Amino acid sequence: MTDQQQDVARDGRPDGREVTEAVEVYLALGRVNRLLRRSASPGELSPGAASALATVVRGGRMRQGDLAAQEQVAAPTMSRIVAVLEEQGYVSRVPDPDDGRAALVAATATGDELVTGVTSVRTQELGRVLDELSPSQRTGLVSGLLALEQAFQA
Repeated sequence: MTDQQQDVARDGRPDGREVTEAVEVYLALGRVNRLLRRSASPGELSPGAASALATVVRGGRMRQGDLAAQEQVAAPTMSRIVAVLEEQGYVSRVPDPDDGRAALVAATATGDELVTGVTSVRTQELGRVLDELSPSQRTGLVSGLLALEQAFQA
């Protein structure tokens, strides 16, 4: 067998170039994200807004700057996200009891219900696909993605 035939046999690519796991994961995450965006209904929250809302629901009232830090986005980005969430009735700004000049972002009952009720079309579509996986695939996927997220936050 020639070197070129061995390269093709090893990874299926005629030129022998291997694709790293990092590239495969990056591309797969991009494709999944794109497919989930396509399944969204009009007016559905962006992934960034949904994540920020979930952080407020789980963490309780917090300053917008603290929310931006937890979500690892710039303050102006978080200002836009909070404005959208407030406009749609998912959060409100309440006075900070420790600083009368500041406000806290708080989830409304509607925002809390959205996060805890899992009513998003995207989430329902993802759930449908996850249900098609075996229990071991599902467990591995969830634990792997959570570990990946934690590694990025470290």
